[in-house]
Amino acid sequence: MARVMRRFRRAAFQGHWVVYLVVGFCFCGGLFAGGWAANGLERETAGELHEYLDHLFLNAYHADFNARETFLEVAYNNLLFIALIFLAGITVIGIPVMLALVAARGFALGFAMWFVIGEMGGSGVLLVLAAIVPQNLLLVPAVLFAAAAAVSFALFFVRRGFDPEVGVWSNFLRYAAMQLGAAGVLVSAAFVEAYVTPRLVGLLMSLPG
Repeated sequence: MARVMRRFRRAAFQGHWVVYLVVGFCFCGGLFAGGWAANGLERETAGELHEYLDHLFLNAYHADFNARETFLEVAYNNLLFIALIFLAGITVIGIPVMLALVAARGFALGFAMWFVIGEMGGSGVLLVLAAIVPQNLLLVPAVLFAAAAAVSFALFFVRRGFDPEVGVWSNFLRYAAMQLGAAGVLVSAAFVEAYVTPRLVGLLMSLPG
């Protein structure tokens, strides 16, 4: 099993460092853009979002919180995202779409983190650590991995155009296996968001002060 995993890692990363750098740059660009957008919100809009956050964290993680429904919804959204990445990787013209999706993920994460911290200060840092970081420890690497694999597979078709003898089926199976692996991690991230994060937030909210 360990040998299979080593071969899988070599197949995933060997010769694709530039692709991972580009994907990571797009994600980080979206992350910083989201933080900048959060800091530039008008006072009225920021106030409305702050009220929404208060309502969310006061009510969503109490007895009426439906973890199963949340898990199914988040897992569906994550799998839909992977499906879009997978389909975009089959075509060369899908590369900009994949990079845009990665940047959008980064933007959403950066906006959420910096808005919470900006509005709540030190307690916002704790809230980010409890409510946003846990699932994203799984989600972000899986998204970057899936997008890089998709870009690499799309570029494979470009190379194949100049060398028709390059096999397609084996590369497609490897690509599909990578995306399935990423999908499994994203389902795990949905589980964390639905069952672990609410408990962490509830514990944080129960602390005095």
